[in-house]
Amino acid sequence: MTVITRKSAAELSHDDILAIVEGTALAVHIPGFIHPEALASARAQLYDHPDRGGLSQDTAFQRVGFAYSEISDERSRDRYHSEARANIQRMRDLFAPYASPSDVLRLLLEETWNAGANLMHVDGRKAFIGICRYQHKDVDLNPHTDALERNLPPDHAQGLTAQLSVNIYVNIPRVGGELELWGTEPGEESYNELKGERVWGIEREKLGPPVEVIKPEPGDLLLLNPRQIHAVRPSGDEPRITLGHFIGYYGTDRPLELWS
Repeated sequence: MTVITRKSAAELSHDDILAIVEGTALAVHIPGFIHPEALASARAQLYDHPDRGGLSQDTAFQRVGFAYSEISDERSRDRYHSEARANIQRMRDLFAPYASPSDVLRLLLEETWNAGANLMHVDGRKAFIGICRYQHKDVDLNPHTDALERNLPPDHAQGLTAQLSVNIYVNIPRVGGELELWGTEPGEESYNELKGERVWGIEREKLGPPVEVIKPEPGDLLLLNPRQIHAVRPSGDEPRITLGHFIGYYGTDRPLELWS
């Protein structure tokens, strides 16, 4: 399975999304998802944004917004949900007068997926969508997987069947920053065995070469399964800046749910 589907946003279909869920496609690549004028305006503001802060798990990575993966206790959970709407608005303001790419994505999924799409709700509180993430020069995003269950409340039953992710690229370094995909989805127990004593991620030496390496362009969108092992090579010059989104799949007859 090394299928990369390339098409425009207008051509994206329900079946394209389902192919990622079912593993018959590795990724969907939409070139030029952000309009060039909107991209130039936002990139100038985001490149050195004063609200950047270090990611809780590893301060070598920076972000604007607060990620669901940073939730570690009830205090951080309350912070995430209390800041969600303001963080959505902040990213919307950065792209004004153009539409926020995260808003456009939400509408595209609502229109494309047969059962629609909406923000994730956890105990009646809505999620944030559209975090801006920075990977600076020489910082390696090691092979890893992403799983919502690691940060959900212990007694929260989501019924989540699969998880997808969408990255929208604001800036890409001239050297490095390639996305590596292995196309393998280890269970949580197998993943923890591969991770060993590391706090986060897997050593590349424990894996064979990736089955696919993708170098997106600024403005592009990539949809993939983040429960499959993936990584990003270090940036050699400029920071790699992306808008990150996760999508929860609960079956073909249920709406998709979105969060960051």
